[in-house]
Amino acid sequence: MSPIERVLSSLVNVRRRQPGQYSALCPSHEDRKPSLSVRETAEGAVLVHCHAGCEVAGIVEALGLELADLFPPRGRPTDAPARTPRLLTAGHALDLLHDEAQFVAICAGNIAHGVELSEADHQQVLRAAGRIAYIRDEVMA
Repeated sequence: MSPIERVLSSLVNVRRRQPGQYSALCPSHEDRKPSLSVRETAEGAVLVHCHAGCEVAGIVEALGLELADLFPPRGRPTDAPARTPRLLTAGHALDLLHDEAQFVAICAGNIAHGVELSEADHQQVLRAAGRIAYIRDEVMA
């Protein structure tokens, strides 16, 4: 079973967004609407991202898997067909950007009303800024 098949078979409410990209309920927290993004890389590895902020290790543990299960076995046969790289599409980039911008806007509103950010929220804002920069670089490439 490939890494993507292993991950998807353990998730609930899986929805294919486009080839190699899915959304599902995050198994690491009580999720009411799909907040987990799952993407297969060109090399066959699986990337998981919870928009609610769950850590990858917690997601993988909740699935009953190991981090190594997100990666294909080493030593791919030389006669294996080349994988087609999957780029971040404009639609997916806009979805990701919307989620990150919404979180930053909520934090900015809280700050404007005198609410001090927790250390976890501060770290999440920094991660959001990094993701926004990644989206920009991916779309501009």
